[in-house]
Amino acid sequence: MNLTSTADEVVMFCILASMTIFDALLTLLSIFKKGVCIDQRKLLMQKTNKELRSLLVGVKNTSKMNKAQLVNLLLELT
Repeated sequence: MNLTSTADEVVMFCILASMTIFDALLTLLSIFKKGVCIDQRKLLMQKTNKELRSLLVGVKNTSKMNKAQLVNLLLELT
């Protein structure tokens, strides 16, 4: 085995490992933007009553509820 080819393999491994670690860090940092830390109540309050009722298919008496009651019911069911 040649010393040059061994050095090339080590350098390639280091480059690939650093790219993988960098990608993993970017993925971890994107969690904050994509919804793990987003308040579900605020997200549901942005929806219309019709959209909230469509999420509650099969639940009775949703037509009489206002938005806050629908959001509370959705949060209780999840």
